[in-house]
Formats: sequence, structure tokens, C-alpha cells
Amino acid sequence: MLALPKPEPEVEPVAPRIAALDADADRSFDRRRARIFRPVAVVAVVALLLLAVIAMQLVASNDRETREHEQAMVARGLALRMHELEQAVIPQVEWDEAVDHLGNRLDRHWADAYFAVFMHSQVGATRAFVLQGDGRPVYGARDGKPTNASPDAIFAPFAPAAEAMLPGLRQREAPAHQPPVAGQALAHAVHTTALARAEGQVWIVSAHLIQPDGGKVKPREGPLSIAMVAIPLDAPMLRLFGQRYRIADMVVTPMPPRDDTMARILLKGLDGADLGWMVWSPQRPGSALLREIAAPLIMLLVAFSWGSWIFVREASQMTRELIDSEALARHVAYHDTLTGLPNRALMFDRLSQLLAIARRNTPGFPADLAVHCLDLDRFKEVNDTLGHHAGDELIRKVGAILKELCRESDTVARLGGDEFVILQPGTTAAGASHLAARILRELSRPIDLTFGQVEISASIGVTMVSDPKIESSDVLRQADLALYAAKEAGRNGSAFFEPEMDAALRLRRALEGDLRQAMALGQIHMAYQPQIDRDGRVVSVEALVRWQHPTKGAISPTVLVPLAEESGLVHELGEYILRRVFEETREWPGLRVAVNVSALQLRSPVFMAMVTRLVAEYDIDPRHYEFEITETALLGDDGVTRNNLTVLSQEGFTIALDDFGTGYASLTNLHRFAIDKIKIDRSFVQNLDSGEEAEALIDAIVRLGRALGLDIVAEGVETESQRRRLALCGCNHFQGYLVSRPVGARELEKMIPGR
Repeated sequence: MLALPKPEPEVEPVAPRIAALDADADRSFDRRRARIFRPVAVVAVVALLLLAVIAMQLVASNDRETREHEQAMVARGLALRMHELEQAVIPQVEWDEAVDHLGNRLDRHWADAYFAVFMHSQVGATRAFVLQGDGRPVYGARDGKPTNASPDAIFAPFAPAAEAMLPGLRQREAPAHQPPVAGQALAHAVHTTALARAEGQVWIVSAHLIQPDGGKVKPREGPLSIAMVAIPLDAPMLRLFGQRYRIADMVVTPMPPRDDTMARILLKGLDGADLGWMVWSPQRPGSALLREIAAPLIMLLVAFSWGSWIFVREASQMTRELIDSEALARHVAYHDTLTGLPNRALMFDRLSQLLAIARRNTPGFPADLAVHCLDLDRFKEVNDTLGHHAGDELIRKVGAILKELCRESDTVARLGGDEFVILQPGTTAAGASHLAARILRELSRPIDLTFGQVEISASIGVTMVSDPKIESSDVLRQADLALYAAKEAGRNGSAFFEPEMDAALRLRRALEGDLRQAMALGQIHMAYQPQIDRDGRVVSVEALVRWQHPTKGAISPTVLVPLAEESGLVHELGEYILRRVFEETREWPGLRVAVNVSALQLRSPVFMAMVTRLVAEYDIDPRHYEFEITETALLGDDGVTRNNLTVLSQEGFTIALDDFGTGYASLTNLHRFAIDKIKIDRSFVQNLDSGEEAEALIDAIVRLGRALGLDIVAEGVETESQRRRLALCGCNHFQGYLVSRPVGARELEKMIPGR
């Protein structure tokens, strides 16, 4: 048998097998890439769409808020322009000469020169009229010149406005008609200013009673004559008005604009009738920003798509991004998001490290570590007046200033709000004092913000760490106590920690407990200081809180009130005081009783409910009581404060502004917050004997108060000379030791007439 060789086994070709493996690998890679890319792509598309929607909403919201802000600004500006017109007309028509030449008789030459020309050239009034007591025009001028036509002809278009305004003037004429004694100021100016439609356009019309100012000329019998001026809301006037508020295309139209994006305010007459619309093109910062970022957004989309492709292709890039993200998260965890400075956690970590190094390396540990605790004075005013965006920008700038003033080895941290901490190793008390002085000097300079220039200051508390075994929290507590001492000393300064400060803090905590107990046991009492009129009659009293501590003696209100505010007891103390006052004074119906209220109470939403409850409980008449507030309570645009004051006024309470002239009150606030009375601060009264300047200042305050229709009381009157000089300035009510020291309710009842 022929032996045949065994056949060789078939060998699979290598190239096809490798190709198949490569194809499987490619398919696997494609699947993995799809699993990664598709979710990323979906998320990216959804995110971009969501970003676009949010961007459009933000644009519309920003444009709307800007438009609403401009509308409110223009409305306030128009009211201010009307007030300016009133104040400009008053000196020219409430004048003895005006009574002689316009009121009692019509001197046309005088009227031409001192009334028509003056109102046109100085005030901008294009129409000027003089009306007799029966409302009939006897003089008329157009554009500062008398016309040949009869006064009735040019006055006819303004007759409806006069008919609406004259009844209000006549109602207030009776007390104003009595002429003042020679040498004394007029008691009340009587005038009305409103918008009216005449000659096919809207006018600002102001009507004034023609009254004497010095008492040299007596008005004739019967109703007083009336001076009336008008300024048209025409193109020249709107152009000047718009320039004040950077508005170029302001017009007045009879109908509202169809375009909802146009800014507009409704013009109403004295009777509430619609006169037309003031319309202009508002700024649109949101739309402008969207146009500017449209191209970058498109480029961002392209870059994102390209980056996604790179992300899928290169796994190493993904790993790097994850590492970077982890580093960023670590940075965010230990740094302040607003300033980029170390936050509280990182500050405590570095402070612990410094203390640990000191414990290891420094036997005896001389004081070479200073810890500064700093916060800004009047920071809340920046937030209230310019907004939180300005406050954030200010915090960033302050952080940059502190970083610039400190060494690289120092740590500047932000704990939150306007509070910063500086760790200054390797220094002495002199070095720490020098750094604090540099910081105070730098922060006292004006700081430029996007929203305007602001002036602030700072208070700094410093502790020198001399014991390395001290806990980090105790170090910060010591610096915080020193900061409190710096603020107590008047702010804009620095203070070093002293061991006595711990004792003072413990005393303050003990006083808080004693205050709670004193209110629970009824140990806080009220004293009353009377206010008299020119004839020496007691017309009102001010309720003052008194606390006689069983071991520490009399606690001053300057200590009691801040203690209550800082310990959160101010609302409980306020209710206690109001309850005692109502209980003790409800049987004094012929006497007005004033009660002091803090700004914190007015900012409470439940304040008005508490007052209403006590009014019902004690059945008192709100018209016999007034609330005294300080000028700091009017800062900012706090809606709760404004609503509380409005409701108090509507209920019948009088609102008095205490310590007038020492704070930040403005004419706008005096109107907006329904102030009825101002109290001249005792510092002005005490300066009366120092010279004529103080008397002139009080005279100006009295004139201002009278022009605004406010009652005026002078505080701190201690001598008969002061009372006499105040009376010469026109002040009719006085309070101070010359009248009486604060006394108890029973003793005061003996001073009340008829009791």
C-alpha cells in the first residue's frame, strides 16, 4: 500500500483576521463614542436652547426694569419741576409790594416789570394772570409781555383750571388772610400747582394767594387776589426737561403709544381727569447687550462643538478637564466667590497652621502674629441708596485694596457681608498699628464705582496673639471684641484687644438678662418732659424711658436702647413702653403725648399690628399721640417703613422727625414719609449764644418747616435767652430744662391745666 502524506491543516489568512479585529474595535469605539457623544450633544443642545430662552427673558426683564425705573424717575422729576415752579413764584407774589401793586390795586407798569417779565425770564412761564377776589382776570401777559386783547380773552383757555384750583385756595385762605405783625414772617404760604389742558396742550399751572410778607401793607377787605402762572409742556420745555434725565425724544401725546416698549407716564389734572401721556424711548440695555454678545455666542457654539469632538477623540483631555474641575471645586470651597479671597474655612485653616508652627518652633512665643478684624462703616447706606450691585462692586474693590496693602505672607480673607480678616504673621504691635492706619487712610478716600463715587470708612479690631495654645475661634473672638470697641469709639478707627473687653462683654450679656427680667417685673418706668407754647402753656409731652437697675443704678437710654437693639429685645421693649404710655396718659385727652420709635421697630412688618392692638386694648384716641422717629429711619427706600408710617398717619397719629438737621433727611423724604412735625436738635439751640450764624441756621429751619406746613419744636431750651431768640426766629413750641426736667406721670398731672 502506497503511504500517502497526511494533509497540512488549513491556516486562516492573517490579514483578514486582523482586518476583522480592527473592524470590531472600530465598531466598539464607535459605540463607546456614541454613548459619550450623544448624551453630551443632547445636553449641549438643550443647554444652549435653555440659555437662549433665559437670555431672552433676562433681556426683556432688564429692558422692562430699566423702562419702569425711567418712568418712576420722570414722574418724580415732573413733580420736582412743579415744586420748583411753586418755590420760584412764592417770593414774587407773597410780598408787601405785590399786595400793594397787584392785590389792592392793579399797577400795570409794576405788573409788567415785576410780574410778567420776571415770570417769563426767571421762571419760564409763558402765561401770567392776576385774578380779583371773585376770580375775574384783571391782568394777563403772554411770553412776558402784556397783550392788547382783554385779559378775559387770553385767560379763557385757563378758566377751567382756575375753577378747579380756586376752591382749594379759598379753603386755606381764612387763616392766611390775617396779616402778620410787622417784622414777622408770614405764617403759611397758600398755593396750588397742577397740570391742566389749555390751548390744545398740557400746562403746568400754579396759583398763589397774593399776601404780605412783612406786614407793612394790609390786604383790602374781601377775598385775596390771586396770581396765576403757566408753563407749557411744549417741545422746548420737554427738551430742557429731557436733558436733565438724558432723554432726547420726549413728547406729550393725547393717546398712549401703541408700542409697549415705549416709556410713558399718564398726566392727570387736579380733578383726576386724564390730560395726555408723556412718551419717550427708554434705554434698552438688555437688547444692546444681546446684540453685542450674539457673535460671541455663535463662536461659542462652534467652539463647543469642536471641543466636544476633541473630548471624544482624546480621553486624556477629559481626564485633564476632570482634574481641573476638581481643582476649581477645591478653590471654590476655600475662597470667596465675590472677591476671590480666602473664605472663613481657609482663614481658620491658615490661622491654625500659624499657631501650630508657633507651638513647635517658638519657645516662649513672643507676639509676632496680629489678627485684624475689619468691617465697613455705612456699608448698608451704599446698599440702600445705590443697590446691592453697587455694594458687591464696593466689596470687590475693598478686597483689592486690602490685598494691595498687605504683604504676600499675609492672608486677607472675607468672612461674609462687609467683614474681612487679615492674618499678619511676623509683626509687632507697632507693625500691626501701622498696617491698620494705612488701611483706614486708604479706605477714607473716595472710591469710584460704576454707580458713582462713594465715601466710606472702616473700623478695625486687632489682637496680638501671645499664647500659641489659644484656639483659633478665641483669637477671632478677641479681634471681634476689639472691632466692637472701635465702633463704640466712633468708627473710622482701630482698637487693640484688651482683657477688660471680655469683662465688658460679660457685663453686657448680664445686662441683657437683667433687661428681660426688668420688663417682666415692670421695673422700667416712664418720665414725661413737657413742651410749652409762647404763652407758657403745656401743650404736649415727650415720653422718656427710665430704668433704675437694682445694683447698677440708673441705666441711660443711650445704653438701654442700643442694648435692646443688639440683643433682639427692641420690639419687646417698644411694646412695653407703648403699653405703659397708653396706660398712664389715656386720661390726658387735652394733651399730645410723643413716643420715640427706633428704625428697627419701623422696619418690622408686625409693628403696625402691635400698635393697633394696644390702641383697641386701652381705647385711646390716636390724634392725641405722636411717634418720634430719627432721620436714619428714612434712609433708603424701605417699603415696610414707608407703609408703617403711612398707616400711622392714616390712623390719626402725628409723625415727628427728631433731632432734625443732624442726619440725612431730605425734602423728598419729608413729603414721601408724611412728616407732620420737626424737632430742632438741641445742638443748634445750645449754639445760639455763640453768634448770629446759629440763629440764622435756626431761622432757615423754621422757614423751611413753615413752607412745608410742618409744626416746629425746639429741644434743649435751657435759658430764657434761648427761648426769646427762638421765638424771634418764629419758633412757637419749646422743650428743655427751662420748662421742666422729665418727671413722673403724677407730678406732670399737677402741671396740666384743669387737673
